[in-house]
Amino acid sequence: MKTIASCILALTAVLLLSATAHSQKRPDRIEARTITYGLPLGQVRPMTVMLAKQLVAAGKKASCSPPRGTCIGAFCVADDAGVIIYLETIDGVLAGGPELCQEKAITAALWRRPTRAFHDAVNNRTNASYADGTYPHMTTSPGGVPLFKDGRVIGGFGIAGVGYASDQIDAAVIAEATKLFGSQSVAAE
Repeated sequence: MKTIASCILALTAVLLLSATAHSQKRPDRIEARTITYGLPLGQVRPMTVMLAKQLVAAGKKASCSPPRGTCIGAFCVADDAGVIIYLETIDGVLAGGPELCQEKAITAALWRRPTRAFHDAVNNRTNASYADGTYPHMTTSPGGVPLFKDGRVIGGFGIAGVGYASDQIDAAVIAEATKLFGSQSVAAE
């Protein structure tokens, strides 16, 4: 009697385990779904640390070029979600430079516009709310530019502590981004 009960118990355990294992089996075919407001599932973000380093190198080279001639500043790149993926500072930059360059990169990436556009709107008095802290992650300090690939924002570049050379550096970074990603254009919204 005990032998029959043991066999039934063992058989029940084997069936239970096999049913559990079968229910955990991965499906042979996984449906590819896309999210209409973002990247297709499984797609890798186009901004990488390697590309960010190339953009920063272009910015640093421009900051050291005449007429300025001295190398100083903080340079950073954010991805399309506003996450800083690379930051580099040159000795001698002001203490607040790294934080300010991060805000510029994040602003450019999230708002898809150069930070100069917000600066000009405040100076021209067309939208003073840009400067009052109403909008999170928005700075009106020039020196941040969005980066595009195939008409879609893929990140932002920010500089700080470089003085009046920011236009020269922005132009150099946009030229490098054009080589890496193609045409750079500001999305009209």
